[in-house]
Amino acid sequence: MRLHRFSRQGTVAVALVLAATACAGDADREVSQEGKGGYRWVATDEICNVLPYGELADPLGAREEAADRVKRSGEGAPGIKCVQPLVETGPAKYGNVKVELDLAYTESVDFSKDVFARARANTAEDMPDSGLTEVKGVGKEAYRFAFTKPTELRQVRALRLRDSNMMIDVTVTAEARTPPTAESLKAYDASVDDFAKGVLKALRRG
Repeated sequence: MRLHRFSRQGTVAVALVLAATACAGDADREVSQEGKGGYRWVATDEICNVLPYGELADPLGAREEAADRVKRSGEGAPGIKCVQPLVETGPAKYGNVKVELDLAYTESVDFSKDVFARARANTAEDMPDSGLTEVKGVGKEAYRFAFTKPTELRQVRALRLRDSNMMIDVTVTAEARTPPTAESLKAYDASVDDFAKGVLKALRRG
């Protein structure tokens, strides 16, 4: 994955998710947060199809078909992009949902910290009305922002996170059946947070 996706390109509606796996160990343990970090790149397409999309079912919808995926490597950071459409299910409150995930496996924890901090600062500067907010409990650090206004039926919302030497960008585009409310957007964001936590657990399985 290209690192410029985490730079001033604030309009990139991409997101991430991985073909990397943690060194070894149980999914609930923490990976190393020092040196080269705890995630090692594994060049496989299949990671896109074994992620916990079920966490998004309420309120965003269910996975019905295989994800599109593209392996890539650029500027020293291998990665993979997954694009997964969701279909409306019983509890879903949105339609035409697309989940985009982008992973960047970086060379070290310090390098990922630096890139992530610059990306956050650039997003805050370039998109002052995006509602950027810190998110606790997802990786070591994370923040959320929106490409659309909270009153719009079509929502494009992004979660960016860093854990050890890995950076993940999860962007979800969805169309609401009725005008969004603070509560409905909270549920939207919570499902994405749970999905991201599940992705990290999946990657920690050695």
